[in-house]
Amino acid sequence: MPATPTRDHLDALLPADTPTDLMARLRTAKDGQARALALVEVARHTRETSLGSAQALGEAALSEALRCGSARAAVEALIGLTFVSASLGQQERALDAIGRAQAMLEEHRLTELLSAVLNTRALTRLTGGDVTGARQDLQDALDLARQARDPADQGNALVNLAWLACSTGDPKDALHHLNLLEELIHTLGDEGLAESLSAYLHENRAHAYALLARQAQELGREDAQRQAVQQGLMVLRAARTALQATPSLTSELLCAAHESTLLRLQGDLRGAERLARRAAQLNAVLKQQLYIEPQVCLAELLQARGEIDAALSQYSAALDIARRQHRHLDIQRLLSAISALHEQQGRLPEALDVLREALQAANTALDRVNGAAARHLQLDRELRQARADASSWQDRLRHAEVQARQDPLTGLLNRRGLEEGLQQLQFPGDGARPADWSLLAVAFVDVDHFKHVNDRHSHAVGDQVLRVVGRLLAGQVRPGDLLGRYGGEEFVLVTPVRTRGRAHGLAESCRRAVEAHDWSALLPDMHLTASVGYAVTTPDRLPQALRIADDHLYRAKNAGRNRVFPAAP
Repeated sequence: MPATPTRDHLDALLPADTPTDLMARLRTAKDGQARALALVEVARHTRETSLGSAQALGEAALSEALRCGSARAAVEALIGLTFVSASLGQQERALDAIGRAQAMLEEHRLTELLSAVLNTRALTRLTGGDVTGARQDLQDALDLARQARDPADQGNALVNLAWLACSTGDPKDALHHLNLLEELIHTLGDEGLAESLSAYLHENRAHAYALLARQAQELGREDAQRQAVQQGLMVLRAARTALQATPSLTSELLCAAHESTLLRLQGDLRGAERLARRAAQLNAVLKQQLYIEPQVCLAELLQARGEIDAALSQYSAALDIARRQHRHLDIQRLLSAISALHEQQGRLPEALDVLREALQAANTALDRVNGAAARHLQLDRELRQARADASSWQDRLRHAEVQARQDPLTGLLNRRGLEEGLQQLQFPGDGARPADWSLLAVAFVDVDHFKHVNDRHSHAVGDQVLRVVGRLLAGQVRPGDLLGRYGGEEFVLVTPVRTRGRAHGLAESCRRAVEAHDWSALLPDMHLTASVGYAVTTPDRLPQALRIADDHLYRAKNAGRNRVFPAAP
């Protein structure tokens, strides 16, 4: 858990485009709770342009809430951190944060925040592929908001139900929820809330009509396709008016992508390309690469023109984004599109390979959902046990946050801690990435024949061996490097380097540290070694580098173990 930020550190976190009213609210906050809630609002505003900064501001808000003892502000901060973590693909962290928010909400009887908690948990579940759980959360959130007569929470639940319906290919259900949203908007006395919800209303309606038009085209229903296109374009005119009242780069990007799709289905390929390029430009301005819509609408346009290889390239770019964020539904949709494109071209082996990948991705997503459910139950048990202890709720939350990132056996980062560190390197907030982290070495270190250690000497001795290996590797790194236990007997190290030669030297030093250690006290009949695979990359290509380093580790193992791959440059 980060320390409470100083004024100078906080100034460094605040984006240059922070609205003056939010700045004034933060500067004039009279107590810790007001200051924490102001930080939550700034973080919410910052999400659109920098998730890294939003996460740092959310952590600052949580620290301030813990310092001043405000459970309400802590729950608000955790809700915001859940949204950001889910957007960054940090599923475990998102579920942990929302689990703590829910536990605190129950402990302090902050029932008026339950709808917001359920809304946010639903988005996290949907991103991970748990559609049933997400739908139930959103329906519960809507029911609670109606009972409490809270129009903002009602509106959010209806928007999210529509988004879920579009994400699962059910545009008619989406339009049903959006009609309810429009009825709600007409009853609002809060003009600002009405304008904000209207922007979501029009963008989601355009999305639903684009889906209807696409489905009609697939069924060969030309009249239905033409009608859906006309309705979608009419909605987009209303969306542009709404965006003038409530500007949003995200909504503008999505509307441009929807309009590109509708124009393509209308046969206006030139107009569709212009809007697709516009969506791509807005995506570049956001600097986050969170949205796949620009790549998808451009891929479909290229496919319509017969430029198949270019279309596949755009689909692959979208797939990389979806994989980075573990967005199961989008991954399946994109793999299906890629497979169908291969099949249309008569590339049946390629189509089959992609279908196999889709099946593997589905199994991985199912494992993630089951793992998240198990982690949620474990977290609930931990929080209930902690509640029975004498420590304050602030101390319990701090302790849980540290435990969630730390491997209990070695004291190094666990897989979640590593993934969060890697995400921060990809999506840094202002000042979050050290200046010298422009070229990175990624190394996988795996203990050779570790199964023999457990078989011959017991798992207890195996645990001691892993602790020693962790200490040996820690002796090779510098402060600020990322080092953690990735799972089993495998460790990961990420550090800035100036040259590939330096990366190889670091990998060799890790290998030699394990080989040179005197293992006789722990393993009198064994001499322990390790294999290392590494890759050198830039921060924006970390996911690819991890896969390459893992492949290089496999090659080091196959080449005889106790070696580094690739060899010295």
